Amino acid sequence: MNTQREYVWSWTYRIDHWVRVLALVVLTVTGFYIHWPFLSGGEQGGFLLMAWMRFAHFVSAYVLILGLVVRIYLAFRSTFDADWRDFGIVRNVKNIPDVLLYYLFLKDTHKPYRRYNPLQALTYLFWALLIVFMALTGFALYRGSVFGLLQAPDAFEWVNALLGGRAYTRVWHFLAMWLFLIMIAIHIYMAASIGWVQRDHTLSSMLTGYKLKTGEGQERAAK
Repeated sequence: MNTQREYVWSWTYRIDHWVRVLALVVLTVTGFYIHWPFLSGGEQGGFLLMAWMRFAHFVSAYVLILGLVVRIYLAFRSTFDADWRDFGIVRNVKNIPDVLLYYLFLKDTHKPYRRYNPLQALTYLFWALLIVFMALTGFALYRGSVFGLLQAPDAFEWVNALLGGRAYTRVWHFLAMWLFLIMIAIHIYMAASIGWVQRDHTLSSMLTGYKLKTGEGQERAAK
């Protein structure tokens, strides 16, 4: 069986990916704590812990936003692989049936795609919009300061007005987090299952940068 290693992710793509993953983990843990303080530290300790959680939450939000900006820059300016063309909305929407029927086991194969299939490309675009939405609602919810830092401006009050008030903004922010978590779980499952079926190291490629191309894997992918 012929095998060939293919370098598919440069170190810049991988670092940006894992920085965003780490930011999302911190945002999730601290967000749950802000919503429901599940650790007890007494009145004074609890206040200090909440301050740290809020601080970590907003720092991670800035990191996530910066990671998104870097990814957009790489999509257009990367010397390794500027992949912005892979995210064409019209083309990907037209090809959704092709991939969807394959994932529903109603087709034996699907068209070859360069880097992302249509569902992947559209999912990543949706994630970018979701990050923007969560950032806007998060800034709209923020009040006060943490350790005298991150003073809250009123520049995002229009978000609260648009969504019907602060209470509704909080609900939308919380629901968006759950949507993100569910989609990430599906993303991990799909990456692991495709890697297992095709034996191409899809999951580990975000660590090593390399995927494995084998005749056996390609044959299984076509079945």
